[in-house]
Amino acid sequence: MRNILILAALCLSTVCRAQTLSEDRDKIDAATNSLAPAIKQFVSCTRQGDDGCSQDLVKAAKNEYDKYIIGGALYQAYPEQSFRLHHEAYVANPNNLFFNLEYAIELHRKGDYKGAAELYEKYSRQKPDDIRLYVWLADCYINTGDVNQAISNWNKANHAKNHTGIDFAINTIYGDTTKVKKRSGYRKSLSAGASNSVYPLIFLDANWEMDWWNTTVLDDAVNPDLALAKSILKEDSPDYKIAAAYAAIKKMAQADPDADKIKQVLITNNLVIGKGMIPAYGPIASDLLRICFINKLLDENQFYKDRGAELLQAARTTKDKELMNIYAYLQSAINGRVDAATDLAGWKDFHDERFAASYFIGKGPKNKYDDPELAQAIIDFPNSSTLYWIKANCAKIENKPMKPTLVELIKREFKTLRSGGDERSSYPLNSFFGALQNEK
Repeated sequence: MRNILILAALCLSTVCRAQTLSEDRDKIDAATNSLAPAIKQFVSCTRQGDDGCSQDLVKAAKNEYDKYIIGGALYQAYPEQSFRLHHEAYVANPNNLFFNLEYAIELHRKGDYKGAAELYEKYSRQKPDDIRLYVWLADCYINTGDVNQAISNWNKANHAKNHTGIDFAINTIYGDTTKVKKRSGYRKSLSAGASNSVYPLIFLDANWEMDWWNTTVLDDAVNPDLALAKSILKEDSPDYKIAAAYAAIKKMAQADPDADKIKQVLITNNLVIGKGMIPAYGPIASDLLRICFINKLLDENQFYKDRGAELLQAARTTKDKELMNIYAYLQSAINGRVDAATDLAGWKDFHDERFAASYFIGKGPKNKYDDPELAQAIIDFPNSSTLYWIKANCAKIENKPMKPTLVELIKREFKTLRSGGDERSSYPLNSFFGALQNEK
């Protein structure tokens, strides 16, 4: 009997050892320190807009610990290379806790929810206090059809206590990773003589997304990109002047805004103020107007009265959805709502989800669960959490089963946190999980 007990104890300790993942912090710290100069050079190279920045950094990887560190450094700029390195690190040492986690995140980002969940579960057993894992598991399980597990993990994340951490955990998976690639594309296009590329290029640099809630004017990108534009378009080019003026105003607005200085730049460059030009590139026009309204340089009511028709015509001529959105915003600010005709035009003619959502929100109690028009909008914008929220609302009012629609709504809300409007937050997502739990 004693031998059996000893054998059982040995087996139990073996299982425990097999389930325990190593952290190898000393090796990870050593890799971090040794790679610091190469990563610093990589960041500097990327900011200068060089396409080949990753090559030297990847060559610096001597082992799986280096690959793990380099993979993390590459993700925002070169996600495919990041995936490959994190995969190789995991394969080389599948019992490392951090390799498991990073590879799980990589799988999750690629939509391999089953594979990611298996690795998250391993990590979570060893780090039960890391609430991010419960958020990620909730997303994985809702996408693999295990609704009960999704709800259980969401509840473990404890939204009431950890809502900010939950927001950032979701952003870790679904945040934008295209900025560096876009910037490189705009620079190439500008270098090839496409002068209009200066607008999206400088707008991107001046609104560099750090995460879903924070942007910055990235001087390390703005400065070389304006220098490139100046060398190609020349200093007296209208396109260069507008882009440079916008960058200057964004820097002022980001620091301690001086309305008089901002106004002077606008007047000097004949932009927006008075009869000043409204830039044809909608995102810049929209941002300049926002800055003017906030700093009381323009009155929304008067601007809509004086130049609303001009704005609408420019939007239709250029098919620029952001110009159309400015018009709709002003219409809403002055009239208290966006006209249904404006929303329909934005939806049908500009293929913009915001207008479709606004149209159905404007319909209010007239919305119906089986409305063919709503069904068409969901076909047009299949990833819209707002449209699914409207459909779920209709299901509740009409006493129809809500569970299928709520599941689809939650899947989409995880990816953007946008059903509540421009202010991204996990509070609506939490309420959707609560509604889903009541439907069990």
